[in-house]
Amino acid sequence: MPFNCGLNFYRFYDKMNPQNTPKERSANMSCLKMYNFAPRTRGLSVPDGFSVVRFRDESEIDDWLYICRDGLIAPECGAEKFRCELLELDGPDPYRDTYFIVDDADGKKIATFTVVPDMWSTGMGYIHMVAVRHEYRGRGLGRFIADCCLAKLIGMGKEKVFLLTGDARLPALATYIKAGFLPVNYIDENRFDMMNRWQDVVDALGLDSLELLNDDGTPMRTLHRRFKVVVTDEGAAGDGKTDDRPAIQRAIDKAAAAGGGVVELPAGGKYLSGGLFLRSGVTLHFGDGAELLQNPDPDGYVRPEGDRLVPYRPGYGHNKYPDVKWSHLWYYNYPLLFAGEGVHDVRITGRGTIRMMDDSEPEKILKICPIGFYRVRGFEVSGVEITDYHSYAMMPFTCENGLIKDVVIHNWSHGNGDGVCMMNCRNMRVHGCRMFTGDDSVYIFSSYRDPRGGGWWSSDEPQASENIEIDHNDLKSDHCKAFGMILWGIDCPDQEKIEVRNVYVHDNHFQTMGNWLYNPYTTKTGCPPVTHVRFENNRIDAIEPNFFETQISDVNHFHSSREIHNGAFGDGRVFWVFAKNKNENSVDVRRNVDTENGACGYISHLDEGDASLYQGVFIRAGEPCALWLRVRTSGVRCRLFVRGLDSGELAASLDFDNTEWENKTLRFTAPKDANYHVGIESAETAAGSAELDEMRLLGNCDAAFGYKFVGMDPCREGKPLYFYDADLWKNG
Repeated sequence: MPFNCGLNFYRFYDKMNPQNTPKERSANMSCLKMYNFAPRTRGLSVPDGFSVVRFRDESEIDDWLYICRDGLIAPECGAEKFRCELLELDGPDPYRDTYFIVDDADGKKIATFTVVPDMWSTGMGYIHMVAVRHEYRGRGLGRFIADCCLAKLIGMGKEKVFLLTGDARLPALATYIKAGFLPVNYIDENRFDMMNRWQDVVDALGLDSLELLNDDGTPMRTLHRRFKVVVTDEGAAGDGKTDDRPAIQRAIDKAAAAGGGVVELPAGGKYLSGGLFLRSGVTLHFGDGAELLQNPDPDGYVRPEGDRLVPYRPGYGHNKYPDVKWSHLWYYNYPLLFAGEGVHDVRITGRGTIRMMDDSEPEKILKICPIGFYRVRGFEVSGVEITDYHSYAMMPFTCENGLIKDVVIHNWSHGNGDGVCMMNCRNMRVHGCRMFTGDDSVYIFSSYRDPRGGGWWSSDEPQASENIEIDHNDLKSDHCKAFGMILWGIDCPDQEKIEVRNVYVHDNHFQTMGNWLYNPYTTKTGCPPVTHVRFENNRIDAIEPNFFETQISDVNHFHSSREIHNGAFGDGRVFWVFAKNKNENSVDVRRNVDTENGACGYISHLDEGDASLYQGVFIRAGEPCALWLRVRTSGVRCRLFVRGLDSGELAASLDFDNTEWENKTLRFTAPKDANYHVGIESAETAAGSAELDEMRLLGNCDAAFGYKFVGMDPCREGKPLYFYDADLWKNG
């Protein structure tokens, strides 16, 4: 069954885009959401022996807590929980909306529910805080409550109803589904989506199928109960001695042939195996305590050849080529768990362990990567432990839409021992992992024509490393970087394909942080572009100096680059940051235009909302600066701006509406040393566009940065001239 990795990349940076309000985020949380857009009642009456009464006054809060503590809220919750759920939210009024079900035999309140006519000002009816004491479950009260709530909302004229619930409340979920509610896929405040969770619900309830809706209520897809194969049913011994690779591979192939499904390694077993090849739509699930053991016998391995798997012997040793630096054998030996080009929607899940081979005889270690993916679209690795490894632990190369969650990596030996190497990957998240690695723990790798490729991977056709979130991890490295970037794509003729952009790093502990800037496989100097990086709420014990040498356009917490890069758009959009409006084409780069480089940046469709095109730079206070650029518009009024990254306040601006190319200079003095956004934006809501070319930032303590202003170009009005003096930089 296809799945999404847990990120909605149209809303990836809602943390930095205020249109996603705190109300939306608090409303979504991590609950499962259900919609009923055609509510119908089943005409159920309250079961015999019970009656429904309305909440009357605060003396009944203890009754409400007594009911809700039985599985709906934490046992220690007190009256503040009542206030939070029924008094302080935008929508509920307990005196109007909250009800109890009473046991007529003794007058005891044993269930509660709340029916809200307009929740969070959405205009939609909402069913809230439904709870039944456990000793009264199974008497039809849940079915009645669902029907009663719908009847009340229909009576209020509501045609759309929603509710939030939890994965573990399977009886309630079954009741809601029978009442006409459908599951909704949305992105929660932790940037996880719900699809896999709803798939698990379908499997747990034994449903043949269930329609899944988008957050806007439109149909998304139909979820079907997944096909399941247990590897012991295919002949796996699970004794840690028998070669179980053929049986496990049969199970994987069988699930793939069924259109996707779950392959289970039963709990407690030890499954010895050589290389396994994952197929599209297949989940390899570890039962609690299950172990996948690397086979030490080189004759127990296969590799793909077209659609077939053929025998091959992985190589021994550490480096393959003495004259190629870091030509480690795991770049050539196929990974233990491998998914190759064209494979999509694969998962490795569960609370099990991938244990690599014994290291008592180092010369006999087959150094292979435990998990390696190449050009895979859509994957998840969650919950597993990787230990006793002699290589990099995980190598997703040129992949997209990947989630690495709650993974533990530790106990490396006889290898460089990196953790997660994400080369040329996009739409990735590394969340909640714990690693103590022998080398770099987690890093973003930008590479082009790496000479070590050609075995199971290649970097000859890279893609940008973009939309990457690193959060809530605890990363430690024995002697290198816990987190960093390796920027080795400088040889790529199209720098957009190796740019690192849109990286969000938050709520982590890093023992160390740093970057690798200089490619050992080329004589070309410099490093690829890095754009739009956000750090929030991290604890970083030590930072290597190379991090501060990295030219990052638009970074917070640290200093952004001190100059404008690619100001004339000769390298396309690299180093530029876009803020688009509702129209996906509202900001981009235009080519084959009448400029010196034949390219320019533009903002357009300005009647559909604000749009801006800018770079992020660090500017010193107190020195006169000038933002110089060439612009033209279709006649709509636009603005040059200098705006504080953190404060959002304008430091300087200049409106323009000229329809021919003109040189513009915005002179200003920064109010404080800080990171700023500089560029163009819309100044009014009106149909039209603006184009930008040859932007430069002058001043900015040029002498401190090594630049010395020497005058204006006599051949180009308004164009400054300056030169770079290394001694000035050293003195600065």
